[in-house]
Amino acid sequence: MPAFAPLQPRFPCGGLTLSSRVDTLIRQDLLDPLPYVRRHICGDWGDVREEHRHYNDAAVERGGYLLSSYAISDSSALCIFTEAERRLTAVFLSDEH
Repeated sequence: MPAFAPLQPRFPCGGLTLSSRVDTLIRQDLLDPLPYVRRHICGDWGDVREEHRHYNDAAVERGGYLLSSYAISDSSALCIFTEAERRLTAVFLSDEH
């Protein structure tokens, strides 16, 4: 049976900021964004289009912003955006953008 290496972060995410709606969902115990943030910083871009997947992969190596999206219900997605400078990562709902 092969051993699986744990996912390793591919880039620093800087400070983390949450939209007010994400914060409300957390406080209501309806959402835990941390597993999605971990996926994002490990290079699992979620449900973005293929061309944006390629953009993100190149941006990790050469610089540029990073955007991931993860379906959390039939009508909503959790989006995670890291600035090109890697100083800040924002977590928000898709309909807030």
